[in-house]
Amino acid sequence: MSRYALLVQYDGTPFNGWQLQDRGRTIQEEFEKALGILSRENVRIHASGRTDAGVHALGQVIHFDLQKDIPLVKLCLGMNGILPSELSVKNAYRVNDDFHARFSAVQREYIYFIYKYPLRTPFMKKKAMWINFPFEADYIRKVTSHLVGEMDFKSFCKKISQHNGTVRKIDSIDVTEQDELIKIRFRANGFLHNMIRIIVGTTVQMYRENRDPSYILEILNEKNRDMSGFTAPPYGLYLNKIIYEPPLNFYESAF
Repeated sequence: MSRYALLVQYDGTPFNGWQLQDRGRTIQEEFEKALGILSRENVRIHASGRTDAGVHALGQVIHFDLQKDIPLVKLCLGMNGILPSELSVKNAYRVNDDFHARFSAVQREYIYFIYKYPLRTPFMKKKAMWINFPFEADYIRKVTSHLVGEMDFKSFCKKISQHNGTVRKIDSIDVTEQDELIKIRFRANGFLHNMIRIIVGTTVQMYRENRDPSYILEILNEKNRDMSGFTAPPYGLYLNKIIYEPPLNFYESAF
């Protein structure tokens, strides 16, 4: 058996999320189907993390085992020739037998995009959250600066997912703005279900209610989802990068 890792990208708009399920089209299903056609084996893949319906990925990582050896370039080209246009392989790696896309990851990086302009644009449809009122990137920086570090994010988690513990450590949150586009970059050892989207939605709601940026601490300390704001739409969220030690480029790769 040979173990491979793929760096993959996808537009999550037409899918019911990553994970296999009885109803609806999923991203995992499409990747496993394409691998089965290419390798003529029954393949089960493992991802660095599950993305919800509508969430995109610029740097998702998956791994799987094959009985046969496939050249890495052929693996990339073959997969991209089979996969639907919303999915693609960016690179392939031959990894060690103990590599695991999820459990070997030491950090995860997500980006949330906000399009800020009075009028809509077709180019941001299902790609960024549209805000048609003034919204200051500096306000986002002040709010999110209170969330860096290890703390209980129970107020920023989907209630149904709170039974496995709600303490997480956010390593950094960076906010940049270019023209009408605001980019919020989150890096952490792991995230709770809907955590980033609730943080973004809460920040937008606080701004509209003219709250002081420090109000986010009151919400955090309450440890109550009912205290935080709305959940920002999934299509503004992108799984951007998975960090491993050693990094993926340590391994033999296609490109």
